[in-house]
Amino acid sequence: MLLLLLSSTSLLSQSSKKNKMSKADKAFMMQNYYEAEKLYKADYAKEKNRAKKAELIFLQAECARNIGTPIYLKKAIAMYKRAIKAKYPHAEVYLRYAKVLQKQQNFSDAIVQYEKYKELKPDDERAQKGVESCMFALDALQNPSRYELTSFQHNTNQEEYAPCYASRDYDELFFTSSRDGSLGKSSDGFTGNSFTDIYWSKYDKKKKRWSKPSPFEEPMNTSDHEAAPSLNKRGNELYFTRCMENSKVKPVPTCEIYFSKKKGKNWISPVLLPLPYDSVSSFAHPSLSSDGKVLYFSSDMKGGYGGKDIWYIKKVKRDEWSEPINLGDEINTNGNELFPFIHADGSLYFSSDGHIGMGGLDIFKATFDAENNLRSVDNMNSPINSSNDDFGIIFEDEEERGYLSSNRVGSKGDDIYRFNLPKLNLTLSGVITDLKTKQIISGATIDIVGSDGSTSQTITDNSGRYLFDEDFIKENVSYNLVVTSEGYLSTNFTQSTIGVKESVNMVQDIVLEATLKEIVLPKIEYDYNSAELRKESKDALNTLITVLIENPNVVIQLRSHTDNRAGDDFNMELSQRRAQICVDYMVAKGIAPMRLIAKGMGENEPFVMDVKDGKLRPGAILNETFIDKLKRKKDIEKAHQYNRRTDFKVVLDSFYDAESDRVLPKKN
Repeated sequence: MLLLLLSSTSLLSQSSKKNKMSKADKAFMMQNYYEAEKLYKADYAKEKNRAKKAELIFLQAECARNIGTPIYLKKAIAMYKRAIKAKYPHAEVYLRYAKVLQKQQNFSDAIVQYEKYKELKPDDERAQKGVESCMFALDALQNPSRYELTSFQHNTNQEEYAPCYASRDYDELFFTSSRDGSLGKSSDGFTGNSFTDIYWSKYDKKKKRWSKPSPFEEPMNTSDHEAAPSLNKRGNELYFTRCMENSKVKPVPTCEIYFSKKKGKNWISPVLLPLPYDSVSSFAHPSLSSDGKVLYFSSDMKGGYGGKDIWYIKKVKRDEWSEPINLGDEINTNGNELFPFIHADGSLYFSSDGHIGMGGLDIFKATFDAENNLRSVDNMNSPINSSNDDFGIIFEDEEERGYLSSNRVGSKGDDIYRFNLPKLNLTLSGVITDLKTKQIISGATIDIVGSDGSTSQTITDNSGRYLFDEDFIKENVSYNLVVTSEGYLSTNFTQSTIGVKESVNMVQDIVLEATLKEIVLPKIEYDYNSAELRKESKDALNTLITVLIENPNVVIQLRSHTDNRAGDDFNMELSQRRAQICVDYMVAKGIAPMRLIAKGMGENEPFVMDVKDGKLRPGAILNETFIDKLKRKKDIEKAHQYNRRTDFKVVLDSFYDAESDRVLPKKN
């Protein structure tokens, strides 16, 4: 993988700083770790001094860690362990040892080594960050996301990474590879593999496989490294990274960004993108926004926060760009931020080893608000991320699928993986019944509106059941449903799939209240000889207000009743006051007065029991004759309280017209 920060050079042999550098040290300084590891091994065999031997063991471990393939990571673990046993004096050995243990998912042992480093270097935040990353990794592996990964069919034993889509149909890929057949015949001193080139492959929909990858010809590919391509939306502008070996002009290998334009079927000779290049800074991993106006890249140029940062330039006019702008310290850290990718929805995906992650490079998602202010930076979790390096993610437009690169456990090196988020199978169903009779209601209409703008309607079948299937119910959507049926008050309710992580049939049974007879409001009760509303009575009226809001054309008659313990005239006047106080309360809450009719019933309609309550049995008419037969004072008071009630009836022959604020007769 190109453009990784190499932080071991400060720990080269102390004698190298005083004397002439060895061949191994020179190779190490030039980032030729594959060669340096062999040279350090040879030097170790000749060395007699114990302290120097310990240092050479450590430097072999450093080479293996930087090469970073699964085989070399295991080798690095063994060598760090040997260096500690040989009493290598620098505390850094524990930090490096911890990092490779973490990359191999040996989190408990990694935490032990981080803690040892913390004891020796209590002011270095890297130790605590390492412990937190191990804890995060353990949790991420136990609670993975629903993404599924499969290996790209053209991965080899060499390196394949950093793909980009090369067609609007997403059926062509450009990607980086060091496979046999590349133009760069030299071996990369970093990994020992061939130099990388850019390859392309096209997907055959009939055969359901990608074609054999082919390399770009010169001058796109050269004897240097070419990698990390990025195309514009039209597919006629290509940006990519080119890395050259060290020279007298450039003492260490550096990378630069090139771009090419397509004329007809051919790409013209690539030219250097105008950036502030120097002899030591690298510029790599270009990623163009969908409108082609902003180019993001990674660099360790001056002005960053340490390591390699993500920067961007804006297109001023054709082939002219602004000065680089750093993305800031909420995204960039003192570690490395690499491989930016701009999603179609405007969010930024990138890889980092500076934020808390599972180990190595993790893929993160940065989201922004409408004013382009950063809202959050979130780790993509397992299985997108692993304990090793995960990077170079791309998406297929706004779909939750695409490709990423990783050298996770099980890879042959840097490999390309396809990822996909399987759609959840979500449905919403239920049965609609009559509140009183419990009978099913067939032919009821259910209208549904989603927060994503979707709408639908269904009707209950002969079993009273309704269903909205997986073709309509989507992830992360809130739904509002309105249920109507002739002869019943309509009602509405909400359901949401936001936060739902498993396929599920959401069941919502619904009861409707008939409008053909009076409906007793629960807890609209009164003290003896009083028309004052109790608190629980107000709560019940609030429920009725909700019903009227849900049924905006309904006109109701509020009917209040008394017990029989006073004269007829007094009871009629008291019941009228009770009905009116209910109306006044509801008008104060915003219900149009024209929709409410207050009617005092006095003691003329005694309550008919519909449930058993002590001696008061279902069907009992609580008139004076029945109450006189009751012996216990408790039952008598209970019967009088049932009679002191308010109910309401829907006025079936009228409806309220809000526009004219009038009650109009219904047409038959």
